[in-house]
Parts: sequence; C-alpha cells; structure tokens
Amino acid sequence: MTVTAQGPSTKEETDLDRVLKIRLKVIDRETGESRYCTVAETETWDWANPEYWRIIGGWQITSYRRLLNLLYLKAEKGLEEVEIVEGPRFTMLSGG
Repeated sequence: MTVTAQGPSTKEETDLDRVLKIRLKVIDRETGESRYCTVAETETWDWANPEYWRIIGGWQITSYRRLLNLLYLKAEKGLEEVEIVEGPRFTMLSGG
C-alpha cells in the first residue's frame, strides 16, 4: 500500500484512476463521424440492446464492466486513447 496526499491508496485504486483518464474516441460506423467521451459517460450507455454493437480492437463490448476490464488491459500497456466503433448490428456484420 502506498500513501498519497489524499491518504492511503492501493494498486487497484491507482489502476482505476489510470483507466478513468483514458480518452475514448467513439466512431459511428454508419456516418464515419467521431467524437471523444470519458469513461464515466459510458456508464450511462444502453448496454442491454443486442442490436447495437460496440467494438474495440475486434472485441465486442457488451457491458460497462467488460469495457472497464478491457480498459484495464489497455492502461497496463500505457495507452492513453482507445477507439470504439459503434453502430447497429447489421452494419457491423455486413461490412458497412
């Protein structure tokens, strides 16, 4: 355990802090437009809709928890930005 100015912290808290700082570039599969959002914003996304997909590096992300797990792996590699391609399921399967 390390001690910071705010008090004690654990490795998990440090990792979570790094994950929450990752910039997410969200690319709309239908329009090609992109925007940036924070990890915190993604918690409010509709993760239950099976007809709308979100893909990171070939992996379909189906929940906020799965997104965080993948972002932990990206943070361990030192990445500061991750691209998410999102769109209706049919556009992902048809190749655009």
